[in-house]
Amino acid sequence: MTTHEHAQIWAGDKSDGQPAYEMVPVERLPDGQYKIVGTPALVLGCAAGDTVTLDEAMRVRVLHHGGNLAIQAFPIKEFAHSDVERLREAMTPLSGLVEAPANLRFIVVTVPMSAGIPHINSTMNEWAATANAEWSYGNAPDALCSTASGPDTA
Repeated sequence: MTTHEHAQIWAGDKSDGQPAYEMVPVERLPDGQYKIVGTPALVLGCAAGDTVTLDEAMRVRVLHHGGNLAIQAFPIKEFAHSDVERLREAMTPLSGLVEAPANLRFIVVTVPMSAGIPHINSTMNEWAATANAEWSYGNAPDALCSTASGPDTA
């Protein structure tokens, strides 16, 4: 069994200009590299399975994509546990992993790119419409993906 540790990775700057970090589970590799073990909720540009390096400011640079897409979903009002369960059921056929903290402030989905962007978009759009949620890809080029929010999205 491989053990992992956590790395404090830069997630952006706060409104006061101070850096914000997320503790991300990683596996330390040789030569200062890391394998992302769990898809981050706030750090953009990477997903579970990616091999990365971290610069002095703890910004991530992907060296090798592990084949997963990262999706972050946020409630327009608040999530219910049933919203998380419905998304887990919807992602099962796509081999997606759905995770959320106990307070349901957000949901993170790790899904293999091989599931196909059209299938992933459709699944997320349908779910977001009933969950009253906004979602976006955390590591996919905008040219490949459309995102959705709430029940008014077609």
